[in-house]
Amino acid sequence: MQFEAVLFDLDYTLFDSEASEREALDKTLLASGIEPNEITLEMYRTINHALWKSLEREEIELERLRVKRFEDLAAQLQLVADPLTLADDYTTNLGLCGLFYPEAEPTLQQVGEKVKVGLITNGVSETQRSRLVLHDFEKYFDAIVVSGEFGIAKPNQAIFQEALRLLALKPEDRVLMVGDSLSSDMAGANLSGLSTCWYNPKNTDCPKNIKIDYVIHSLDEVLEILCPE
Repeated sequence: MQFEAVLFDLDYTLFDSEASEREALDKTLLASGIEPNEITLEMYRTINHALWKSLEREEIELERLRVKRFEDLAAQLQLVADPLTLADDYTTNLGLCGLFYPEAEPTLQQVGEKVKVGLITNGVSETQRSRLVLHDFEKYFDAIVVSGEFGIAKPNQAIFQEALRLLALKPEDRVLMVGDSLSSDMAGANLSGLSTCWYNPKNTDCPKNIKIDYVIHSLDEVLEILCPE
């Protein structure tokens, strides 16, 4: 066996976060008497994306991000709504909306038969834990590290080291990190001395400024890496 463990990202890797985000935002805004539309959704995504990049650079705390995205959205759209109420409702709705990608469960099942499996996710504890419990996915992981619980987000090495500690492994052991994000998953894995597997379903051009060991376009391709013919 080429690897001793595989670490997976959650959002946009195992879980359809785009669909979850849209449904959760619609429900949140409607509950506050605000009619959602494409402009509102795109504005939210722009705000949210910029804030998550700030989190990766350790320029903002997760709890502040959780509320600030709705402060900014309310200000830009001149909404008469309480940002904290919106943030709380959205956190809950995100945990209840959306599905895992169809290939996620069979892939995790088969990977777990061969090596240890861990999950490292940047996100709010309530949201990420709700998703795992609702869809009964906790059972597929030997270790789960959520940045909202741990207090440090990817790409910081500390969150990767925590996952390795829970798996009773060391950085020099053969560990593969699978994720969609170049700036958090791949960059963090490189900093931590792990092998990298970029989940690239949209077939985006590979960057030249970051080391990537493997590129996959479907999750089940992880099995080909673990057991090459």
